[in-house]
Amino acid sequence: MSRYRADPESLAAHGVPAWWRDAKLGVMITWGLYSVPAFAPRGTDVVRLLADRPDDALKLTPYAEWYENSLKFADGPTAQQHRARFGDAPYSDFRHAFEAGLARWSATPLMDFIAGIGARYVVPVTKHHDSYCLWPTRLANPLRGAGWHAPRDLVAEMASAARARSLRFGVYYSAGLDWTLNPEPIANLGEMRAALPAGALARQMMRDHYRELIAATDPDILWNDIGYPDADDLWALLADYYNARDDRLINDRFQLPTPGHAAMADPAARAAFNRGVADALRTPGFAFAPDVPPVFDHRTPEYATSAGMGDIAWETVRGVGHSFGHKANETAADFLTDDALVAMFLRIVGHGGNLLINIGPRADGSIPAEQAGPLGVLGAFLRANGHAIYGSRPDPALPAAEIAGTAVLPVRVGGRRYALVAGALPDDARLAGWGMVSGLSILDGPAVPCRREGGDLLLQPPAALAGAPFAVLEVAA
Repeated sequence: MSRYRADPESLAAHGVPAWWRDAKLGVMITWGLYSVPAFAPRGTDVVRLLADRPDDALKLTPYAEWYENSLKFADGPTAQQHRARFGDAPYSDFRHAFEAGLARWSATPLMDFIAGIGARYVVPVTKHHDSYCLWPTRLANPLRGAGWHAPRDLVAEMASAARARSLRFGVYYSAGLDWTLNPEPIANLGEMRAALPAGALARQMMRDHYRELIAATDPDILWNDIGYPDADDLWALLADYYNARDDRLINDRFQLPTPGHAAMADPAARAAFNRGVADALRTPGFAFAPDVPPVFDHRTPEYATSAGMGDIAWETVRGVGHSFGHKANETAADFLTDDALVAMFLRIVGHGGNLLINIGPRADGSIPAEQAGPLGVLGAFLRANGHAIYGSRPDPALPAAEIAGTAVLPVRVGGRRYALVAGALPDDARLAGWGMVSGLSILDGPAVPCRREGGDLLLQPPAALAGAPFAVLEVAA
């Protein structure tokens, strides 16, 4: 008997599998035709751009995977550099260089690297907004014909290589934007909402693509983006997906068409919507996350380290730099440093979330050093400290502390208690409300000098912690 019916009330009862909450680190892979030009404006992240330039943020987006859309603005920086490098060549021409490089590509080195940094799941892009599929779909693209896909099944190859390394496997799929169904340029979030695909062709494409991916790769995660065109198709898809295996999950980006989407056809409504988002993004603590849909398992704030999700399962999704797709024009200032990446990861885990960190390979599938370096440091950290990270949950018996920009976040793993320190501890760091703690020690190391003062605990960090950009401490029983 099927447990889940094809209706939102039944599907919403699905629970988040424990393996996902325990995993803490996943990797998204954003790789496609846009990896050939590998360009977008640099210097800021998307959240700041949406706050500062709400009416043209997506015209100027730092996301290289948005290259085809950015190219449609003749006066924009993407179109200007494109003319200088490629003349009047259309975006579709990038498939030749991308597909030529596949002759030498193997999923093995990529999955070796991902497993080596301690990730527990991987979510490659299978179709981004340009509609180019990384598997040989049987469905002809309405604008570009039957061949608008990779010449071999790159998705299945990645799934096989991932599972050979004990990685859980998910699929990213863009159902809420498709520039071959709606080729109009998108300059801002309001226009993006108005571009949600609709009609019989869109429903068939999204339904058939998802069914193909599920049949071929048996994914543990459906990681949709932007929205989904039809409720009946979606409920049937998700019921079949959950009923086949209960240890799967879906993200929170299966938004369905609403009157709010339809209202975006009005320029005044779009402008008001864009201003509202910009104002919200300037609010301290606000997380840039999708609208909450009727059915989801986990939330996906973008470029955020949210402390406001409560008990809801969530993961931050972001790149090592300011883009998901490879952006060759980024400089060192655009990338997270080794220390900043680990400290950010600790904040996310300490607040109960996962980190889905993105890798944007070059067109040939290799990982740029600017991304591999910080990720390798995170991997080394997890090899040394993973027993205090994997399977952890926030510890409700102790309050989180923020001391001069450094977070001290209590977690539990089974019966053991730890403090994740995201940043450098100052001398005489005061942990308010930690007075019941009998002692602290560096994980697998010496004790940390401390004393009680009222209901607080005062630390005097030893030389091993002095100036350290992050740390893990064990809390004495």
